[in-house]
Amino acid sequence: MQRRTRSLAAAGIIGTLLAGSAVGPAAAAPVVRGQGPAATSDRTSPTEARRVDRVPTPRLDWYPCYDYAECATARLPLDYDEPRGATTEVALLRVKARDQQNRVGSLFVNPGGPGGSGTSIALAAPYFFGDDVLDRFDVVGVDPRGVANSEQVRCFATVGDQTRAYAGLNVAFPITKAEEKAYVASSKAVGKGCSTTGRPLSGAMSTAEVARDMDVLRRAVGDRKLSYLGFSYGSVLGQYYANMFPDRVRALVIDGVLDPYTWLGKGKARDLLQEDRMRSAEGAYRALSEIFVRCDAAGPAACPIAGDAADTYELVAQRLRAEPVVIEDPDLGSFTVGYADFVAATMSMLYDPYGYQQVAVLTAELLVLTDPAAAAPARDR
Repeated sequence: MQRRTRSLAAAGIIGTLLAGSAVGPAAAAPVVRGQGPAATSDRTSPTEARRVDRVPTPRLDWYPCYDYAECATARLPLDYDEPRGATTEVALLRVKARDQQNRVGSLFVNPGGPGGSGTSIALAAPYFFGDDVLDRFDVVGVDPRGVANSEQVRCFATVGDQTRAYAGLNVAFPITKAEEKAYVASSKAVGKGCSTTGRPLSGAMSTAEVARDMDVLRRAVGDRKLSYLGFSYGSVLGQYYANMFPDRVRALVIDGVLDPYTWLGKGKARDLLQEDRMRSAEGAYRALSEIFVRCDAAGPAACPIAGDAADTYELVAQRLRAEPVVIEDPDLGSFTVGYADFVAATMSMLYDPYGYQQVAVLTAELLVLTDPAAAAPARDR
């Protein structure tokens, strides 16, 4: 492997490559107009209403956290068919409206995943919401049952068992046959652990149960109807809630809308891999290709890989596929960047409005780091 000392401009590479996200399948299907079973009512069904309305409204003991927020926990039914049976603890965080006298209510938020932290995105509310929202709404994030600050699902009896199960998943995605074999074996081991040791919580983490949690918590924060913003998979959660509790929605905003039947593999899509069903890889490729086109049009003054942006990106990818580069970081030590890391970082950047800049800078830096002879001309661009 090539070893390179980190340059000042390369400082951001490590943070970018360390950032990642994971997705997994949802566990129950909502009723969606136009596909699958037809919606028959614009009111919450008596059965669904009984499931959630029999649950006593939790008393939320809010306490200050993170300087400007409040945190709380609630114990909710593990199984809503047994509302007074076993429970699981769910974590909440809210950033209160700045103008409490003219407060509209609460805005529940979910970042996606599934399994993304709702408390984390709520904590970030002051950095991405405008004054109109921050002034009039308490922004409330809920960590879905089983993850983050909520009671976590425990799929293994010991840390050793967990470490062995995850051993093959230490790459962004497999490249070699050996990596693929290890990746599949570890995926099966994790699935087995969560479906056995992880129970009963792992068997009660469906999207439908999370939607029920949100309805009870809506009541707990004092809102008659739900206001909700969901990103990515959070759009599925929003669709579930709207179909399960149609007369309890005040306002629903879902970003990056997913077709929940395609997500689950229903109908004709049931035999396809999720990537083929969702066509997310195709969308990412089109976005990346457009970045290269606009980079070339902008020129080297605006984009460090302008001229042959697509070819430069491909060159870096092939270099890393042939031989990963090791970046020496003064804080983290040696950090290996391979082909899979480069692709995964690119995918992560495409979630950001300024991802086009990040892709260009990352590619330019790795062009230098994978070939010292290119350092001088690359820095002159």
